[in-house]
Amino acid sequence: MTIVFYCKDCGKIVEASKVGKRYVYSCNVCGTKNVAFGTEKSVKSFFRIKEEKKVEKIEKVEKGAATNSATTAPAKSETAASAATVPVAKAA
Repeated sequence: MTIVFYCKDCGKIVEASKVGKRYVYSCNVCGTKNVAFGTEKSVKSFFRIKEEKKVEKIEKVEKGAATNSATTAPAKSETAASAATVPVAKAA
């Protein structure tokens, strides 16, 4: 269980620094004090942040496809068709 900091203004998980002796943190990206903290699972659940693991899996699949295509050397028309069918991750 790791503790993460979520900046409500930036809308993402960020690094934060403590302000004073209380449980107040400031965002190192934008500098505001509008920062929540908790376990990674609880913060992602509460603020409805999508999992990053799905993006990593897609990248691994693309890397695997790249190594396979390099060994078989398909024709130019096949590479264009396969590039059009690769799913693209949308930015949040």
